[in-house]
Amino acid sequence: MFSQLATLASGRGAAGLLSALWLITAARTLSPSAFGDLALILAVGSMGGVLSDLGQQTSLAHETAQLGYLDKRLIGAVLRRRLLLSIAAIAFTSALYLSAATNGSFLIPLIYALSILGTAIYSTQIAALTAIGRAQVDGANEVISRMGVLVVGWWWLHNGGGLTGAVAVYALADVVSAVVITLVARKTLVDSDRSVSLTNVSLRKTVHLAFAMTAAIVYARVDIWLLGQLKGSATAGHYAAADRILDAVLLIPAALGSLAIAQTSPLPPSQRWDRTKLLAGLAVLLAALPAAAVAPFAGPIMGWLFGESFRPTAFVLVVLLMSAPFGAVAAACSPVSAVTTRWLFTIVFGAGLLVNIVLNLILIPTFDATGAAEANLASELLLAVLLLASIRHQRHGRERKMTPQVDGD
Repeated sequence: MFSQLATLASGRGAAGLLSALWLITAARTLSPSAFGDLALILAVGSMGGVLSDLGQQTSLAHETAQLGYLDKRLIGAVLRRRLLLSIAAIAFTSALYLSAATNGSFLIPLIYALSILGTAIYSTQIAALTAIGRAQVDGANEVISRMGVLVVGWWWLHNGGGLTGAVAVYALADVVSAVVITLVARKTLVDSDRSVSLTNVSLRKTVHLAFAMTAAIVYARVDIWLLGQLKGSATAGHYAAADRILDAVLLIPAALGSLAIAQTSPLPPSQRWDRTKLLAGLAVLLAALPAAAVAPFAGPIMGWLFGESFRPTAFVLVVLLMSAPFGAVAAACSPVSAVTTRWLFTIVFGAGLLVNIVLNLILIPTFDATGAAEANLASELLLAVLLLASIRHQRHGRERKMTPQVDGD
């Protein structure tokens, strides 16, 4: 596990650094409202993009981990379904963006539609590759694609590309990743064994994941959209900049989460809880250390990275960093809960999303971006507790079913 984690984390760490450099370039080049609109399309793109998944990617990873190889028919079925679902994802993303953005041009979500399609293709195959231990493909793709975004994006912005150019480089990177990963995965595919059932990756079987993953992604990005709706694109952009630093702190726990299914699904059910506790504890440690290192220098970091106008967002960053240990637990344990607790996982993320939205609606009107950060802190704590409790409950439930009942005399 640790060698795969090191490989994936180093790749994602480098990709996170490149991504941060790109956003810093965008923040310093674009106007505050244009940068806010860029943050909005990325946030609503994540929320809309979940409609192209509906649990398919997680279910495919679980099935592939159990098979131990990439089944051609299984991956093909998931890819076809995700591309069809991408039509709904594109429509939903466009509606959310146009309802909150300062730049209301339909060209922006139209360009971003290519990113949604490309992501559906490459993320499906990367999930399967990671499930059989080939995490290095994910790491390499992250680094190379983000390098491309940084280099091409820097050139485009400094030659008048503006918001349109910034969005276009994301779309270009995801389309290229789709082509390259397809070529890589093709070499690993095994011709379909007709005994491999497609039932477990059907929408009927993944409906619990569909609701759960929708709630999870909306939960992660709804604060930025609500800030755009209630306080404008500029405020959303400032919060998104601080949130990007939190994402960097959570890079390694997120990488750990990507390996969680491969580490738990092949195990007997009785051993999964112990492995999950190990993953959760390691995730907390890997998030708490960088968060504690960054928090004392929040003001200088925000000002130095994104410009002096972002320095007042320092307290927002500190509050967000306080949520890092809880966010790390959620990142590491969500995949395990998704495939083992089924509808309970859906209920957990539904509760987290509801609390997050309610707290944002209460706190944002009075406290602006700080209110959104406080809502995030409270809901992340709740989510971490509920996720661990759900996995533990599932383990004890299985043990009770397996224990023979002895009738009394």
